[in-house]
Amino acid sequence: MKIINFYSSGWEANSYLLVSGNEAVLIDTGVPVKKLLDALENEGAKLKYILLTHGHFDHTITADKLRDATGARLAIHEDDDEMLSDAEKSALALFFGRYDTVRPSDLTIKDGDRLGFGADELTIIHTPGHSKGSVCCQIGNSLFTGDTLFNGGYGRYDLHGGNFNTLCASLAKLKELDGELDIYPGHGDSAKLAKALNYLNFI
Repeated sequence: MKIINFYSSGWEANSYLLVSGNEAVLIDTGVPVKKLLDALENEGAKLKYILLTHGHFDHTITADKLRDATGARLAIHEDDDEMLSDAEKSALALFFGRYDTVRPSDLTIKDGDRLGFGADELTIIHTPGHSKGSVCCQIGNSLFTGDTLFNGGYGRYDLHGGNFNTLCASLAKLKELDGELDIYPGHGDSAKLAKALNYLNFI
């Protein structure tokens, strides 16, 4: 499997294109349409899923344009599905006074679900706290952590659906995984899971 990282300077958010054979999955949607289409063409792959790690606007902003351009199915955890159609819950109205929304998802996911593409499979790990439906996604030695865990920090918990105690429980859940996993967060640089968690002395 190949991982291509798209960094959005506008929202300082990462999007990741995972390519396995002639199929691909996009994790979060800060990437412009043309940039994604060029990458898919270069890889000879068709986008099967757009997987959102949670429902905040900086991770969903181009979701409709991307699925219209690619025909991919949009997936989000069932507890964050409501955020797509509500600019206040997605925090876009709070930060920018805008009320853009995203069409309903094509597929809702939950803890333990698996999404297959090419010869590979993503496993969904429900990690609420940053939002009710925040997820991490594991594939092989890679863990895509969204805004649950960063290299040296964690996501805020004061927006819709956030809860500090719930977030701590999710971080403790991640601590049970192999510390040698490579994490790919929603913001910032990648790191080893153990290194990222070692910054957090409260779990």
